Amino acid sequence: MLERRQLTNIGFDGVVDALETCSPFGDELRRRLCPFAKNEREALLREHENTRILAAALERDPKLFTDVRHALMQMKDVRRSVAASRQRALTDVELFEVKRFLIVLEAFVPACEAIDEVAALGGIELFGMTEALDTVDPDGRRAVTFRLGDALSEELASVRRERKEVDVALRSAYADKERSALEAKRLILAAREENEELRLRGEMTKAFSAHADRLLALIGSIGRLDLSIAKAMLLLSRGGCVPELTECEEISFEGMTDPMIADALKAKGRAFTPISIRLIPGSTVITGANMGGKSVAVKTLALNAHLALSGMPVFALSASLPLLCEIHLLAEDMESSESGLSSFGGEMVRFDSIIRSAETETPALVLLDEFARGTNPHEGSSLVRAAVRYFNEVPGVYALITTHFDGVARFARTHYQVMGLKNADEKELEAALSSQAGERDTALIARFMDYGLFLARPDAEPPRDALRICRALGISKGFMDRVGDAPDGE
Repeated sequence: MLERRQLTNIGFDGVVDALETCSPFGDELRRRLCPFAKNEREALLREHENTRILAAALERDPKLFTDVRHALMQMKDVRRSVAASRQRALTDVELFEVKRFLIVLEAFVPACEAIDEVAALGGIELFGMTEALDTVDPDGRRAVTFRLGDALSEELASVRRERKEVDVALRSAYADKERSALEAKRLILAAREENEELRLRGEMTKAFSAHADRLLALIGSIGRLDLSIAKAMLLLSRGGCVPELTECEEISFEGMTDPMIADALKAKGRAFTPISIRLIPGSTVITGANMGGKSVAVKTLALNAHLALSGMPVFALSASLPLLCEIHLLAEDMESSESGLSSFGGEMVRFDSIIRSAETETPALVLLDEFARGTNPHEGSSLVRAAVRYFNEVPGVYALITTHFDGVARFARTHYQVMGLKNADEKELEAALSSQAGERDTALIARFMDYGLFLARPDAEPPRDALRICRALGISKGFMDRVGDAPDGE
């Protein structure tokens, strides 16, 4: 699957950070989000269905989970203490934390049970732990404090009475001999009290440990519920859908966006152009000029496919895909040069690793962004054409390859082109360019550029927008006047 730096680059970390989990258990699951394995299909389907159920409930009543989330915020992570109860007596502090947690549960579980949709969730079982709470709160006062009460043991009550009497005597004793005798007696009483408390904590811990497995299972469900609520809230706040996990041989995303890029564009007064794409096994090629949005399309697909396989909602109007074993992404701006190889050499080593994996780990999604651009155009186009033909022949591989090389798309199963400046009004564009007065303005390009994709004929050549883009960037007129003037080979 995608590497750590790739996940950061495509914006997956940003999406994970946007999940508003409330408990330490949900937060841990949030930080550990990763794609489900091929043998976890049912678990992944359950995750998506839970998100769908909760999103529908929250859409009807946005305040539905207010009390539940408030209780989640009060929870501390007591799993270490719960597990330790099987091996040793818990300390006063640990018993206090466990008691406090169980008191919070007394309000949390009924609040959840009052919401019909919670009962419909898969893999999430909530239940009360009153008996466990009674073992650490034998007086039943439900006070958020912990102290072994005198009523637990006659020995404890007796030794505490004696200690109190000694303390009173010490306050009025002045003779050194008398004080020494009282302090010695106090030490003996303190030891007796400590031993009796240790015995009582041992008995209390042993009684509580009988509930440890059930409590740990309940905590697991609490974490899953917390994360599921956070997913549903993200879906409603940012828009998107719950993806469909299908058996058919097609990956389809309609109206797909990248929320991080969309936010950055919004801050500049621009909008993200939704991307729609359909992949069938074999090679799909996207052609278009540089700055036309090919790389954004690849990263957006990588992000949303990874989200779907991780049990997350996706940022699209609709989405369907099979349970992929692997997602491979090869993009120059994401590759490390730590190996000491040239950028082209490193790219080819990484590509070799991808094709070896794709031959065994399928179904797989392979994303190649401007593959082989680090070498000369003749050899580069040959390498890209070979990659297109190769992935057409490997069963179970969905390859998406972006390129600006000519003659590549005719070998692909499907060919998309970036709209680019295709629909730009010529007169408006020329007027805008002429008013530039040589100043660089990438916003001008964005205003006329259409970053959407459209299906193109296999023999359609990449659009020729490079010169118009150069003019929009205010590249030296003296240079631009000479572009195309030199004979071939000169």
